[in-house]
Amino acid sequence: MREKRKNYGIIITLLLAVMTFVYCCMSPAGAYLSVDSAKCKNCAVCVSVCQSDAVRIVNGKAVIDPTKCVECGRCVEVCPENAIY
Repeated sequence: MREKRKNYGIIITLLLAVMTFVYCCMSPAGAYLSVDSAKCKNCAVCVSVCQSDAVRIVNGKAVIDPTKCVECGRCVEVCPENAIY
């Protein structure tokens, strides 16, 4: 009986660790990317690759919504002007 309880404790600990890791990776607190609006040329390539719909074009410039950004870096990789950091 003690063996089963010990195993359940290990399983629960591992599940909590995995859940914490996944939660932190998916929505890191305060983590988001920024756009240098002076460099942005309104090509909208970043909008097309954003997996979380965090990037929009506003007044001809890319804008990143920090509440949606998961900091995957796809927009950084495709920006031809290196305007996203």
